[in-house]
Amino acid sequence: MRHITIRAALCALAITGCLIPATFAAEPAAVSATQTASEDSQPVDMTSALLRGLESTLPTVEQKVQQGDYAQAESRLRERQAQEAAYKEAQAKQAAQQKAAEEAAKKAAAEEAARKAKEPPSVSQRTASGLYQGTAAVNYDLDGSYTEQAYTSKKNDENALRVTYARIAITNSTISKTGGNSTSLQDTIDSGLNAAFLGTGNSGTDISTTKISSSAPNAIGAFSYGKSTFVRLTDSSVTTSGTGSAGVEVAGGGKLSAINTQVSTSGTNAPAINTGTNGGIITVEGGSYATTGADSPVIRAAGSVTSSKSSMTSAKAEAVRVIGTNAVILSQTAVDSTGAPYGVLMTSTSKEALSAGNAEFTMSGGSLTSHSGDGIVVTNTKATIHLTNNATITPKDGSNLLTVTANDGKRGWGYAGSNGGEADVFFDNTTLSGNISVDQYSRMNLILQNNSTFTGTINLTDNAAVTAKASEIRASANTSTDSDEDTPSIPDVITRNRAEVVVGAGSTWNLTADAHISSLMCMGTINYNGHQIVLADGTVMTGAEETTAETEN
Repeated sequence: MRHITIRAALCALAITGCLIPATFAAEPAAVSATQTASEDSQPVDMTSALLRGLESTLPTVEQKVQQGDYAQAESRLRERQAQEAAYKEAQAKQAAQQKAAEEAAKKAAAEEAARKAKEPPSVSQRTASGLYQGTAAVNYDLDGSYTEQAYTSKKNDENALRVTYARIAITNSTISKTGGNSTSLQDTIDSGLNAAFLGTGNSGTDISTTKISSSAPNAIGAFSYGKSTFVRLTDSSVTTSGTGSAGVEVAGGGKLSAINTQVSTSGTNAPAINTGTNGGIITVEGGSYATTGADSPVIRAAGSVTSSKSSMTSAKAEAVRVIGTNAVILSQTAVDSTGAPYGVLMTSTSKEALSAGNAEFTMSGGSLTSHSGDGIVVTNTKATIHLTNNATITPKDGSNLLTVTANDGKRGWGYAGSNGGEADVFFDNTTLSGNISVDQYSRMNLILQNNSTFTGTINLTDNAAVTAKASEIRASANTSTDSDEDTPSIPDVITRNRAEVVVGAGSTWNLTADAHISSLMCMGTINYNGHQIVLADGTVMTGAEETTAETEN
């Protein structure tokens, strides 16, 4: 009877689901983790125990059935089933959400690609050094050749054409910047923001028989940025008319060459040839370069500029401005300057310019004509000047061939009284006429060599205007009520007062007036022409004899 009862009970349990299938023996981790502790304290599931072969007597099983313990097992089973269903539902919901997010991202990307496809290619980025280059109406970043194209821009901070990380050839085309200003003047000269054409990012561009023009402010014609970037202009033209719009420019070590190209600018502060921040190299061969705007030299060199067989004209500024420790080399080039008191200016905006190194200016053949003042002026910098192979310099009547001097500091050229110039000057196989002036704050070495002839005089001069300005600055500093932290440091007055001359073998100095210098070494010829040379130690040289000059006590 008991066996029949147990079998009936087991059948009833199976029918009601209290017999637990093997597949539910191992629950989902999330469920089992939360129930382990409570299950340990629950009565033993005798049906499962019997099925697993655990030791249990039939009377014990019958008793458990009669007491309703297996009803609890059925309740726990249903609870587990509900939890498992909830777990699976949560997983399905999470998967659906993830799929929806992926589909939304794909849709947004497709919409952005479609939008860009309708617009001209553009690039907006900062350079490696953090400078801003803006956008480009057209940007080429894959190698190619293009002819008879028209590239235009009239937006702010936008290049009409840009070449990045590519080798490109442009022929018989136009590149025009017709509008749009620069939002950063510093980035304009530092990295080519808003230029009509910009080569950048290690690119190389050959532009031939092409017209580049800019009528916008602060919009340079052609710009090369970066140490591995190269731009070549051949049989082309560059014209700009806006303020701050140079003709061709390099910065950050960029390189640019122009062959038989015409470059002209008419805006204020718009050099035809300009090297910007961190310098670069510009080489021109043939062609013409002209400026008509105020403060617009033909060449402004904060890098290296070389010209061969070119023509250069400046209407309202010096023709050449060499800044800092940079170089201009002219070969068989005709230079004409109007509107400034010098044809060539060599200077620095550093307050410690004389410790920074040498600026260089070389003329091999060719001519320099200064209609408004001195031929060459050196101030607040060290300079090396080579005038070779029959180079000629023609200053304004009554002005100097060369002046080495301090200045009043108004243009940022150091402090008056400590900002004199230092110049090593070589006349090499050339004939030059004019006077040379060296003030008491400056120094010059002049060397005549390789059959050179110098006709003129040299004088150590008293720069009364700079002396007065230096006194004014120092008097103001001494009476300042500012704290020591706020009072600027004023360098001491530095008196160099030296002019040393070497006349090499085969070379000649023809005096046109008395000369006052610090020392003389002559291995060639000096024609005194009735004049004398007075040295710093009082020695008077007349050619016939040397006497000691009388000094007042």
